[in-house]
Amino acid sequence: MRYLAITAMPLALGLAACGSEPAPDAAGETTGLPIGSASASTSGSATAAPPADAAPTPDMAGAWDMTSSGEGDGLFFAAAQGEPARVHVFCPSGGGVLVNVNAFRPIASEERMTFGSGADAVTLVADPAGDDLRGGVSGEGEVPTDLGVVLTGGVAVRYGTQDIGPLPPVPAAMARDFVAGCTD
Repeated sequence: MRYLAITAMPLALGLAACGSEPAPDAAGETTGLPIGSASASTSGSATAAPPADAAPTPDMAGAWDMTSSGEGDGLFFAAAQGEPARVHVFCPSGGGVLVNVNAFRPIASEERMTFGSGADAVTLVADPAGDDLRGGVSGEGEVPTDLGVVLTGGVAVRYGTQDIGPLPPVPAAMARDFVAGCTD
């Protein structure tokens, strides 16, 4: 009987530790956000949302680069020279757009990825199994009619609870060239 009590005690303590989180007594006590806030970004900052017409403040510094080939046109964002690109936007020569974020982890129940800037966002179909070829997760869809606005407005990508951005806007001339490659 004593053996049963000794082995059952750690199990009982472990289950008790898995209980739900206590509700905050005051605004922001547990989460740092006002009570009733929908969610927090992965950065953990709790700031007021900017006006809808304001340009987003980039989350990180970096640079966009573009490449074109017979396979299509690609736009890449890397935070530092020589670092693998964090976000890939690719328009294959057969049409459509593919967005890849190599830092995202697959979520078995998530089939949507949102790509855009402010109110100009488009929903892409994501593969919940991940992207073995590129790493991370990719979403695919039709080329948005307002792709130029999306690119020059400060790109952000969201997949489930994971997000990146807003990134610095794509330079206007580069965005114009990329859109031309995606739509011809």
